[in-house]
Amino acid sequence: RGHRLRREIIARVVANDLVNRGGPSFVNRLQEATGRTAADVVRTFAVVRDGFALPALYREIDALDNQIDGQVQLDLYQMVSRLIYMSSGWYLKNDAGTASLGQRIAELQDARKALEPKLVSLLPVFSRERIEEKRHGLFKAGAPEKLAEQLAMSEAAELIPDIALTARTAGAGIVAAAKAFFAVSDAFRIPRVEDAARSITPSDYYDQLALSRATDTIGAARRGIAVAALTGHAEAADPVAAWLEAG
Repeated sequence: RGHRLRREIIARVVANDLVNRGGPSFVNRLQEATGRTAADVVRTFAVVRDGFALPALYREIDALDNQIDGQVQLDLYQMVSRLIYMSSGWYLKNDAGTASLGQRIAELQDARKALEPKLVSLLPVFSRERIEEKRHGLFKAGAPEKLAEQLAMSEAAELIPDIALTARTAGAGIVAAAKAFFAVSDAFRIPRVEDAARSITPSDYYDQLALSRATDTIGAARRGIAVAALTGHAEAADPVAAWLEAG
């Protein structure tokens, strides 16, 4: 703690980890996509890495060396890389980053602790079926059962920061916010739209930018509707159904 180069050492470790896990273009891509500074990107990477406990997840994948097909192992790494990139992008677009790094990490950890045990049961049927299909495929390819389940859930895990923001904005509990969030998703078939968006391979930078902005707009609308339902129909058994009925 008292080492005179402590800050420099920590910065070097984080920077090395960022390049190893996110790739050499990680910072530039997110700067271009969000307009935030390189320092913002690095801090956000640290929030996502530690908030999602990714070092432990990487160790589990590392332990599969020479135990599963090499391409399958690379696919597992890629799933974690996607979680890092998508979650970092979300934070950079939606979180001003004014809280301390430790507080931001703790908030994500708390949100995960509250939601992850219930997440599968809260998801729309389409999402649950897709996750189960992916889990089965990973397990069949050789991934340990627990790891296959965790990685299959990674696309749903990307939504946890957004759900936490919904809860804070509406002044609601995080589980109630998650129920509203996924009720909106189901009502407007957003998981199907997101699935279709993930299947698109943009031909150039501008196509990627357009796709990103479209999905961001959908995400913001979902959050806005969930907040409106939670604040406008807080006493209803199903706030989103009440919001839809009210027109």
